[in-house]
Amino acid sequence: MGQQQGIVRTPERPGKPSTGIQGVTINVLEYHNSIVTKKGGKFSFKLEGKRPGESFTISRIQKKGYTLVDKQTRGRRYAYSPQVPIEIVLVADEQLEQDKKRIEDKAYDKARKTYDQKLEVLKNQLRQKTISENEYRTKYEELNSNYNNYIQLIDQMAERYATTDYKGLSDISRQTQECIENADLETANELINSKGDMATREKKLVEKMQLKEKSERLTQQLQSDIDDELADLVKDYYYKFNIYSSNYQNDSAALCLERITKLDTTNAALMNYTADFISSYLGDYPKAIQYYKQAYAIEKSQNGENSTNNGIILTGLALAYDNNNQPDSALTWHHKALDILTHAEDADSSSISMSYTLIGRAYSNLGEYEKALEYTLKGLEMRKMSAMNDSIDLAQSYNNLGVLYNKLNDNDKALEYHFKALELREKVLGKDSFMAAFSRMNIGLVYFTMQDLDKAVEYLNSAYPVFHQQLGDAHPYTQSLLKNIAIIYSELGDYDKALEYCQEYSQGIRQHYGAKSVEAANSLNWEAQIHRLKGDWVQALKHYQQALDIYEKLPDDPERDLNLWREVIEQLKEKIKQEQKP
Repeated sequence: MGQQQGIVRTPERPGKPSTGIQGVTINVLEYHNSIVTKKGGKFSFKLEGKRPGESFTISRIQKKGYTLVDKQTRGRRYAYSPQVPIEIVLVADEQLEQDKKRIEDKAYDKARKTYDQKLEVLKNQLRQKTISENEYRTKYEELNSNYNNYIQLIDQMAERYATTDYKGLSDISRQTQECIENADLETANELINSKGDMATREKKLVEKMQLKEKSERLTQQLQSDIDDELADLVKDYYYKFNIYSSNYQNDSAALCLERITKLDTTNAALMNYTADFISSYLGDYPKAIQYYKQAYAIEKSQNGENSTNNGIILTGLALAYDNNNQPDSALTWHHKALDILTHAEDADSSSISMSYTLIGRAYSNLGEYEKALEYTLKGLEMRKMSAMNDSIDLAQSYNNLGVLYNKLNDNDKALEYHFKALELREKVLGKDSFMAAFSRMNIGLVYFTMQDLDKAVEYLNSAYPVFHQQLGDAHPYTQSLLKNIAIIYSELGDYDKALEYCQEYSQGIRQHYGAKSVEAANSLNWEAQIHRLKGDWVQALKHYQQALDIYEKLPDDPERDLNLWREVIEQLKEKIKQEQKP
């Protein structure tokens, strides 16, 4: 039987061809000796007792000064084949930093030029009086916010594209990749669209995939076509995802990720990332839970139940359950994740401390505040010991302690920790970041608890523009924020403002849950109450009637007395009738 062949090489980059890397140490679980690559990065080994097609697993790839490009290579199962060589791609750390800096510099320069051009257009419009001063200020603030948000994405984008392997890419994909690296998103989008409608391309690809499954007589060329088109389509969906997410078009961005998961069904990291995005940016926790469970099943089948990656996946799953108001389920998965992470050799302290912090959050949501405090303080202690005192992870611990102390009615401590979290988040992420806005919202809620309504509405209002832009009004976080602002204005007696925010809240509720949901009916009922407080009986009647129409078509609820609504409606009809009499 022949040997398994392979090569370790650098990624192909513009103007830099791929080269083999000598002296890389490779370990295979089923092979007891270390393998060291020779000149040109080549290596080989023979697995006694293995037949072609049986699996083996690479457990370690290491060379000082180099980083593994595809993290899934380590732990992935390969089919043993003397005919098909393995390719492993490492990038030199020094080269990676140079490419990242080059990409970042171009992105910053492009962003600044685009900003200056748009600002000049705005100024000309103001000078020519085609827009008012108020419109100018609004557009100027929006321009600055978009610029700051894009700047925050540059580092993440630079890391991704600096490790991209150009080997095997078509000419148009190379052009698209370089446009993305140079922050020329418009041209990248045009290049993708020049290939034709993506839904049509996907349909044709899926038809070919189905044909392959049904027929054993498919030619090798057809299989090659499928692989090439699949890779090409997945790349373009990734490009589209980056374009949409850069513009906070979160629904479209999530759809791109979901399409990729339909095409790449064995990628646990992709499933987990999709779940994270849907949970964070759409607030669709039931759907996120489905994707986390798929990621867990894939990772379990490939690398075992107790892999570090599964600990991270289960942490996300547990958090989604907690956000979906299922803290009992959240705790079950949180404790399983913590057990995996604390026993895994390659788990970092950040993941473990985050697990402790989120377990504290779940206990807090169950009302078990002593346990919540125990776990949250443990997470904070670990973060401080691991020299992460100036990190967003530490800010998360401060944030959770602030929420917990608010529930314990220790408002002074709650404010102390929320202001600590705010200070760190503004320092690390910027004042216009979402996490900083989240801290301002929590500070507002503490002031609301203290009945300092002026300060409460000040902080909540300062958070809303960021929530509105980055998450949209349909996200549960934004809905909660809008509802609290409306309540405060109502308590202040400013019913016009209360109604304004209540209507924004209702619109988001209908978008998230549906126009005929119980949540939509509850929001209509709330609007009716504010109209009633204003003395607008006609509008109050209209919204009460709309709410009742929805309630009557929903399953019976013993806690919902529809006769009460009917009585209120009749009273309002009579009141309107009396006022209309001459």
